[in-house]
Amino acid sequence: MLFKIENVSHNFGNQDIFYDVNLSVYEHDRIALIGPNGSGKTTLLRIINGEIEPLEGNIFKTKNLKLGYLKQFRTDELNLTLYDYVLKEIEKSINEEMKNKIVRAVLKGMGFEEFEWERKISSLSGGELTRLGLGRVLAGDYNLLILDEPTNHLDIFSINWLINYLKNYKGALIFVSHDRKFISELANRFWEINNFKVWDFKGNYNQYLSNRKNMLLNITSRKQNLQKEIERLNSMIERFRKWGTEKMMKQAKFREMLRDKLIKEYEEIDSLKEEKVIKIKIPEPKRTGYKVLEVKNLKFGYDDNKLILQNINFEINESEKITILGKNGCGKSTLLKLLMGKLSPKNGIINWGYTIKVGYLDQVISSLNKSLDVMDIIWKDVPDWQDFEVRKYIGRFGFAGDSVFKSVETLSGGELTRLALAKLILQKPNVLILDEPTNHLDIFTVQTLEETLKDFKGAIIMVSHDENLIKNISDRLFLIKNGVLLEYQSFDSVLPELLNDSFKIKKKIKKYRF
Repeated sequence: MLFKIENVSHNFGNQDIFYDVNLSVYEHDRIALIGPNGSGKTTLLRIINGEIEPLEGNIFKTKNLKLGYLKQFRTDELNLTLYDYVLKEIEKSINEEMKNKIVRAVLKGMGFEEFEWERKISSLSGGELTRLGLGRVLAGDYNLLILDEPTNHLDIFSINWLINYLKNYKGALIFVSHDRKFISELANRFWEINNFKVWDFKGNYNQYLSNRKNMLLNITSRKQNLQKEIERLNSMIERFRKWGTEKMMKQAKFREMLRDKLIKEYEEIDSLKEEKVIKIKIPEPKRTGYKVLEVKNLKFGYDDNKLILQNINFEINESEKITILGKNGCGKSTLLKLLMGKLSPKNGIINWGYTIKVGYLDQVISSLNKSLDVMDIIWKDVPDWQDFEVRKYIGRFGFAGDSVFKSVETLSGGELTRLALAKLILQKPNVLILDEPTNHLDIFTVQTLEETLKDFKGAIIMVSHDENLIKNISDRLFLIKNGVLLEYQSFDSVLPELLNDSFKIKKKIKKYRF
């Protein structure tokens, strides 16, 4: 055993996160931590890491535990150079020459050229920051890795590399991820935060889903039986009290004791109800013409001497679902911005067909007004709706009760994506342009989104790193490589094209220990 969580509870102010958590972690556990946005996943990881003290309970760690932690928000040390950031991880007992070798090996292994080592961390993109953090953590001598959203901002090829690397890692893992392939390939145990409790399931991903379903069915059945028994006991208690004899009063008191025990069990079961998964349904769109989009000889670059995209040519027809692939920085999001008119091409033509209405979900959800609350954001699009109609609609996207009055600037990444989806669907588009639509969404919402996009009758142009989503909805696959757009017939045929371009930790790093 590496560590034990005993009777741990935590909250923020009056808001409970979880309570009475009891769990143990062993040397070969590969634990996926599951739960909706805001359920307390990162908080639990920070408690395990010792960053924050739980309100109640204790964490007991063995002497041989060596823990490496990749944070969701990778670092606060934005003024450090890449070199100094890695250097801070290395033990003081190692001599200076060896430290230098380790730092150089980590940075080279994660794809950073020597001329970049003096860059400030503040200048890194999301993908570069993830690579740097992963390099520092994975190269360490740890027997437990805690990874909070390790696939965020990584391209699909880097995700596949990371999966294969972690499969060969000998220690224990605890990770948070919304990437279903990442979870299904690595996890042999699942912790699910559900209504202030942490459920512990052993087995692979399919077994987890099956066992979870059976557990919820059993809970529902037990709850119904308890409700019937409580009602039966209440009737008996009332009847015995009406008779009023000493014997009947004793019977009534005995039945009350039984009923109170059942009520307590009922209340505990009621707190273990299934989280509501949002149901997304896009209205039947108005039909487009046969030709949706035509792009000819498109060129673009922020610098006149360096083109990001060159001679891009393609057509999209009615109801086709397109996924654009490529490594980080190749120009995928840039192409979407060009299609939306947010950037102007250096050369070329972008022709949309007739009766086209585009719905655009960009990667940073930049169109949402941060000064408004959730309800006002939606009400602006449907000013004729009554209060209860707006509430009912946004409730389908996970905003219930007082959460409809949360300001946009306070929303989590997952909440922002859900709100943007709610707003987009009201526009009744017949073409969807989606830039990383699964980012920050919990795994159950990702599955719902996939079903929705599969059933959508219009055309889709999407950038995504979610392999399941790509395979299940795409009719055609485009790859951007070296500024040129290529088309492939299947996911398996396109994947090898960029595997060699993905970052990889070189084997010699494994000789060094922090």
